[in-house]
Amino acid sequence: MDLNFDDLIDILDGEEFDERPVDLKTFVTSPDYLALPPLSEYQYSLIEKGSQIYKESTLIKLFGQEEGKKRYKQTCTEIIAQLGKGSGKDYTSTISVSYMVYLLLCLKDPATYYGKPPGDTIDIINIAVNAQQANNVFFKGLKTRIERSPWFVGKYDPKASEIRFDKNINVYSGHSEREAFEGYNVIAVILDEISGFATENTTGHDQAKTADAIYDMYRGSVISRFPDYGKVILLSFPRFKNDPIQKFYDSVIAEKETIVRSKRLKMDEDLPDGTQGNEIDVEWEEDHIVSYNIPKVYALKRPTWDVNPTKKIEDFKIEFYKNMPDALSRYACMPPEAIDAFFKSREKIEKAFNNMALAVDTFGRLEPWFAPDPDKEYFLHVDLAQKHDHCAVSMSHVKKWVNVKVTDTYSQPAPIVEVDAVRYWTPTADKSVDFTEVKDYILSLRTAGFKIRVCTFDRWNSHDMMQQLKQYGINTETLSVAKKHYDDMAMIVLEERLSGPHIPLLIDELLQLKIMRDRVDHPRKGSKDLADAVCGSIYNAITKTKVDTNGEINIHTYDSMMFESEADDTIVTNMIRAPRMPEQLANYLSDYDISSDMEVI
Repeated sequence: MDLNFDDLIDILDGEEFDERPVDLKTFVTSPDYLALPPLSEYQYSLIEKGSQIYKESTLIKLFGQEEGKKRYKQTCTEIIAQLGKGSGKDYTSTISVSYMVYLLLCLKDPATYYGKPPGDTIDIINIAVNAQQANNVFFKGLKTRIERSPWFVGKYDPKASEIRFDKNINVYSGHSEREAFEGYNVIAVILDEISGFATENTTGHDQAKTADAIYDMYRGSVISRFPDYGKVILLSFPRFKNDPIQKFYDSVIAEKETIVRSKRLKMDEDLPDGTQGNEIDVEWEEDHIVSYNIPKVYALKRPTWDVNPTKKIEDFKIEFYKNMPDALSRYACMPPEAIDAFFKSREKIEKAFNNMALAVDTFGRLEPWFAPDPDKEYFLHVDLAQKHDHCAVSMSHVKKWVNVKVTDTYSQPAPIVEVDAVRYWTPTADKSVDFTEVKDYILSLRTAGFKIRVCTFDRWNSHDMMQQLKQYGINTETLSVAKKHYDDMAMIVLEERLSGPHIPLLIDELLQLKIMRDRVDHPRKGSKDLADAVCGSIYNAITKTKVDTNGEINIHTYDSMMFESEADDTIVTNMIRAPRMPEQLANYLSDYDISSDMEVI
């Protein structure tokens, strides 16, 4: 082996670097690296905790004896961040991964640095809720960071769902519904929106992935390969009380101090103080962790406005006014103690399902006006029942994509979904549902020109019909609708990105759904057959429709900003209404330009 003089000096000095790395803030803001606006202190802290992968001796060499030892002592192998929706979790995680890759590439030989055979790969994996989230949020954001950085030029090769860097450093984008990354040398895994992962086995397969199973698998993989420096990073806002992110967060904390913060918000700043209905008080909790149950853990719970430097609590005053419990859950990480009804707002459900022009008449015939869009794909879900429950078929499609703002410079696409048709059959005491009618109805949709991408079935009694439809060229799969799928539906209902037919039975089923432990179920004397069919078709549409990145993506706005009821502080179907608005405030809100301050995703 030929060595030049500089190589010899490096060996004698124990130099590990090809290039001495810059600090995080320089990496983020310098035009030589990412050239991004400064982050908040919480964002910097999360990135530092999530990217510290150097040995103690290396840190001492970089920062000096005292500071190097301090930084090494603070090295974490697990980060649990419970952050409000819109806090920029994905934005922050793409920066964190970029910086980790940068730190690895600054080393002469990353593999041998960690005691691995020369040429071994080092892998970083981001696991999202589903394929759409994986490819169109994290991976797209990471690719943007890398492509716009002068430092990374010539150092990487992007693939469909991975980026291969020099020195055998790889970043992969996966999702919770696919196979595991078995055999990879994983130094860091990010479980993105882990509260959206399945909490129960809903596929019927032993290898089905749940939040707990995914965490255990990757935790074991990371620690076995990089016990001192590997990272398992959990990011999410809580969907419900004691959901996965809250359970993981609470499990690692031995002692904490909780401070109650508050803020009085005025809907119209021009109205005098004390104007009835114009002011609301918002209270939320701020945790300060004193000690942990296990070493090398960092946990954080903060509201959106504390983490995202582009947001303040006043940006969400409309949301707090409309639905305080939901806004506290989404933006302050404070889901209500008592969860009963799954859908809290009758108004939101009725607004979503308000189309009085039904596509299917009482005899199951398609109305003459009901025609497909030749450029769209349609998705069905069937909830089969024969003797006791309703049998229901729902068809949905993604109408268009809208752009939802995360920061001033970062946004992500979100679907507008239309439930096209819902048909159901009711068995009687002397007559069961004829499954032939169900099959013929599905075939009639295909005959009418609807491009059916997939038709999913609950596992119960579905095998024969699935086989029959396959013979007619219709793709069929199984899907057992669970809370995970209802969470996705709830999101687009709340954000007013769903439209569907006005069917009283469907609306009643949706409003009667309850949270029972970690399940969504109906009351003892109720049903959820139509609700499951609709939820399944919506889930199929939003997870299997490809984002139209070439088409124009519109900016999403909301049609209405206030309740129309005249009731004062009345409880209606599990929802507490806001106080009646004064006339001046109503006039103000009617002119409120929400497009300039879109809801943050």
